Amino acid sequence: MTITIVRPSLENLQSFSDLFNLEKLLQSEGVLPWLLANGWNYDDESCLIANIIDESTSLDQVWESDEFDFKALPDELKEKLNQIFEHFYL
Repeated sequence: MTITIVRPSLENLQSFSDLFNLEKLLQSEGVLPWLLANGWNYDDESCLIANIIDESTSLDQVWESDEFDFKALPDELKEKLNQIFEHFYL
């Protein structure tokens, strides 16, 4: 199975438009727009994941986080995260 990471855009975030200011979100440098554009729900867990990724300085620091067990995520979500990590860390 191939997983394609979608870049955040107005079109692919439209379904979340009643939850936040899209214009402001699309200007964000962080990972949350990427998570939402790729199927994560706008909830506390996604915000926590985004904060951990944004504040980490390496992939090891993300995977070994005490705040969230990334290793417990389903394989498909781990693969999506890996592709997002490539954008931010490579």
